[in-house]
Amino acid sequence: MTGLAAAFGLMAAVVVAAALAGFAGTRLVFPGTREAILERAGWGIFAGFAVLAAAEAMCLATGIRPGPVALAASLLVFAASGWMFSARLFAPAVASRRARERERERGILLAVTAAAAVAIFTGILLYALRAATEPMWSNDFLAIWGLKGKTIHAASALPAWLRDPAIGGFSHPEYPLGLPLLFAAVASLAGQWDDQAMALLYPAMQIATLAVLYGWLTRRGASRPLALSACALLAFFEPLYSGFLTGLAEVPLSLAMLLLGTALSDALDGTDPAAVRRLAAAGFLAASVKNEGLFLSAVAAAVAFAGPGRLARRMALGAAVFGPALAAKVLSRLATGPAPLRDFDMSLLSFARLGELAPRLAAALEAAISMAGPAAVGLAAVAILLACGRRTPAADRLLILAAACTAAYVVLPALAVRGPEWLATTTLYRTTAALAPLAAAGIAGRMREA
Repeated sequence: MTGLAAAFGLMAAVVVAAALAGFAGTRLVFPGTREAILERAGWGIFAGFAVLAAAEAMCLATGIRPGPVALAASLLVFAASGWMFSARLFAPAVASRRARERERERGILLAVTAAAAVAIFTGILLYALRAATEPMWSNDFLAIWGLKGKTIHAASALPAWLRDPAIGGFSHPEYPLGLPLLFAAVASLAGQWDDQAMALLYPAMQIATLAVLYGWLTRRGASRPLALSACALLAFFEPLYSGFLTGLAEVPLSLAMLLLGTALSDALDGTDPAAVRRLAAAGFLAASVKNEGLFLSAVAAAVAFAGPGRLARRMALGAAVFGPALAAKVLSRLATGPAPLRDFDMSLLSFARLGELAPRLAAALEAAISMAGPAAVGLAAVAILLACGRRTPAADRLLILAAACTAAYVVLPALAVRGPEWLATTTLYRTTAALAPLAAAGIAGRMREA
């Protein structure tokens, strides 16, 4: 076995071990029923990765050198906790049973189902080839995510330059450390840093995203052909699952956003007692990946507050999602120290400079519109799919989250230090691409009764 093949084999073993431990541990937030098994598997992959990152952080905080023993032990403890503190069962899955009854009445379209399954497998394979045929190479991986992860792994400590923006400002010390900690943890568990084999983390997260998308849609009443079709389209969404974004935060963030959106709908609809646990976990995970996660959690809290039910319950749900997200931000700030948002001039929001803001907002909007031109066909298709669906609260909440993030991505360039056009042209495509799983779940969810 060659060195590269051995590295890939070792990394695959790490991914599988994390996924299996995560699957066992997700009994904390998912009932152990067949109905949720695929959705649990998707959560389990991300949970296993999150446990490794958290274990790496704990080792650094306590002075223990991260290594295979400490990290493997963390996975075992998490897996055992899932069996000891399992969530209670779902409420009767009326919507899912109705979907299955409709399928029995009409007959499942086997050809469509088989074609979608082949398409999903092909999409995963193509992304794996894009991700793993060369070392991760994107500029932000080399300067931010990978640099931090490699330094943490090599030094078994947080790099000192994270606390000195004058030295490490280019590496954005204000970004959360979840992804670099995961890179460092995986390297510690594998016993080596290999940023080509490590790319296997990304197809694993794609698989997790598709599993959660299919599992949630079918559990909430969508037909299997519809759910499979949504997964097939998402599997081929190359703007997200690309070689360039491999190593960056968009792929894990897109999964975290999907987890947060689906958990929010479950919690508001009271599908099961553990939905609130999922909501809290998703808020923490999203804010640990990227700064947008904190914003999304705030929007989710607002949606929860405006949702149905008693005021006390709505406030509790809002706190359940935003509290853990804020805690993740505080922990990151304690680790790296205060760091300004380097790309943004927040003084533009002061009363004295409000006059400068209007033309910058116009420029940001103009840049977004010009960039939307090449995607006009895709955007039109999305609009048609939205029009074909029906108002469905469970799905509409996900679309509200996606719309809020889109609006923020369009407006934020107005505050960019280097000007609206610069930030829009360098980030808008990839940041909005990360909203695809959330949008796919929302659009397909609206079509379940159509």
